[in-house]
Amino acid sequence: MSPPFVPLDDKLALRRAIRARRAALSAAERHAGSLAVAKLAIHLLRNSRRVAAYVPTGSELSTWPLMLYALHRGCDVYLPRVPRRGRRMSFVKWDSTSNWRVGRYDIPEPDHPEVIGARLLDVVFVPLVAFDASLARLGQGGGYYDATFHFRRMRRHWRKPLLVGLAFDEQRAERVPAERWDLHLDLVITPGGILRRPA
Repeated sequence: MSPPFVPLDDKLALRRAIRARRAALSAAERHAGSLAVAKLAIHLLRNSRRVAAYVPTGSELSTWPLMLYALHRGCDVYLPRVPRRGRRMSFVKWDSTSNWRVGRYDIPEPDHPEVIGARLLDVVFVPLVAFDASLARLGQGGGYYDATFHFRRMRRHWRKPLLVGLAFDEQRAERVPAERWDLHLDLVITPGGILRRPA
C-alpha cells in the first residue's frame, strides 16, 4: 500500500492519516509486528548497558517483548518521565521493584529512585507516528524527544545514545515535513526490516 498523499507542510493531516492506518491493523497484526520488531532489535542490546524504551499507548507498536528481553539479558531498562514544566525528559529505571504512577497525559511511569539523564543512555527506542526514507521522525507533536535529544544535533561525529525508531511498515510516509529542530533517527526498525540513515 502506498503512503497517503498529504501536503508536506501539513503535519496534522499526516498524523491523522498515519494514525488511521495504524489503528486499522488488527490486534493480531500488531502483536505479530511487535514480536518481529523485537527479534530484529535484540542485536542492539549486545553491547548496551542502559536502554530506554516507552510504554505503548493506543495502537502504538508494543515495546514489552523487547523490554522484557533486555531485562533478561541484564540491561538496565529506563522509561521516560515527562516533566510538569519544560520539555526535557528524564529516564526512570524499570525493574521488578518498580511501582507505577500515572504521569502526564495519563501515561504510566515507573516510580523508582534511580533517575538518569538522556546523555547516559546507550540505546533509546523511540515512539513515532510517521517516518520517511531519510529517517525524519514525526512524533505526537509535544516536542519532548526533540528537546531531550537536542544535544545529538550539535555533534559532528556520532556518540551515544543510539536513537532507534520502532514502527509498523504502515507508518512510513513518502516524506515527513521536518523543521531544523526536528529529530532524525539513526535507525528505524519495522516488521519488514531495519532502515539506516543515508550516508
